[in-house]
Amino acid sequence: MSVPTARKTLLSRRVVRDMEHERYHPELEDEIKECLYCLRRNAMMFNLEVDPDLVEQRIYERQALLCRYRYLLQRARELGLHTILTGLPAFPEAGQRET
Repeated sequence: MSVPTARKTLLSRRVVRDMEHERYHPELEDEIKECLYCLRRNAMMFNLEVDPDLVEQRIYERQALLCRYRYLLQRARELGLHTILTGLPAFPEAGQRET
C-alpha cells in the first residue's frame, strides 16, 4: 500500500497549497474581523458617553464582545487555523488595565 502524501497543488506560482488551506474557514475569519470592529467601535463610543447608565452599558457590551472574541479565537485554534490567528491583537482579561 502506498502512504498518503499531502497534495501539492498550487494556489499561485509561489504559494503551495497545504493542509491549512484545505480547512480554511472564511466565515470564521469574517466573524473575528467583525468582532474586532465592534470592539474598536465600543471603545470609541465609551470615550464619548457622558450618561452614567450608558457608560455602564458600554462596559457590559465590551465584556460580552471580549467573551465572543475569546470564543472565536479558541474555535480557530481548535480548527488549527494559525494563519487567521497571526497578527490579531490580544485584549486584556476582565479586570486588568490596558497599558
